[in-house]
Amino acid sequence: MISYLTIFSACAPVFIIIAAGYACRRLHLVNKESDKSLVKLTLNILFPAFIIDHILGNEKLSSVSEIGVASSTGFISLILGICLCYFISGILKTEGEQRRAFAVTTGLQNYGFIPIPIVLALYPDAYVIVGVLLMHSVGVELALWTAGVMILSGERTSIWRRLLNVPLITTVICLIINFLGLGIEVHAKVEGTCNMLGNCAVPLSLLLIGATINDLINDSKEKIFNQQRSAEAILAVIMRMLFLPIVLLIYAKFAQISPELKKVLVIQAAMPSAVFPIILTKEYGGDTNTSVRIVIVTTLLSVITIPPAIVFGLWFVGISS
Repeated sequence: MISYLTIFSACAPVFIIIAAGYACRRLHLVNKESDKSLVKLTLNILFPAFIIDHILGNEKLSSVSEIGVASSTGFISLILGICLCYFISGILKTEGEQRRAFAVTTGLQNYGFIPIPIVLALYPDAYVIVGVLLMHSVGVELALWTAGVMILSGERTSIWRRLLNVPLITTVICLIINFLGLGIEVHAKVEGTCNMLGNCAVPLSLLLIGATINDLINDSKEKIFNQQRSAEAILAVIMRMLFLPIVLLIYAKFAQISPELKKVLVIQAAMPSAVFPIILTKEYGGDTNTSVRIVIVTTLLSVITIPPAIVFGLWFVGISS
């Protein structure tokens, strides 16, 4: 069994870098005007390079069944999470935009830039597992831009065109190259460049998350720490950090899936709410203050909860290394 100290050591750099991003914003080393260009750089150059480095030649990602199971697991788990959160939020007696924002924000865990460095630091076979994690993320993206957007907007329309982004296109091209049996050969030619660029993607993204958290707290301090809405935050914590993780871990333990996907799900189960629903509520409807409150509370708590949650998940699912 992986020790608590090992898991804590894997998680600590993530939160240190997020804290550094928070401090950079507070000290005006990184301003809001630079965020847009840094996000574009990350999503269009650095993260695609990271994808190429971890998908091309990945032995697990030359199997259609492995890709299908990982992606469908991500898709179904998000839809189930959103539906459960929407249903249970009825006890708050909230309706409309507030209830929809609660469902999507609580139902969507941080599936990318926080779990990736933890996987890289924690598992000996991290190269293979990150590839499976990326396939899981494809399913989450599909669910988010279809069911997630439909719930937020209250309309039966999805935003399929938003799926045509550089990371997804890069993923598809890499998978095609793998299926043609050229993955290892092509990866050997681009490994140096993609490794150097890809290594910048995660730390830069974590810095931006820290800066964003600073903005959210400062811009909405009174609305976030509203005692009248404390029940909403408590319910979000129970769902995001207790109930939904238990459901995911039960699936990971008993489902006939690969050990690599089980390891991915253990990490996913420990994650706080993702930041992205805040942007979605502004764009497509939903109460933004609800999303901000849930993201801040679950992210701050996750500093304490992630290591023990991973320890429990590994033990429960039966993963020893």
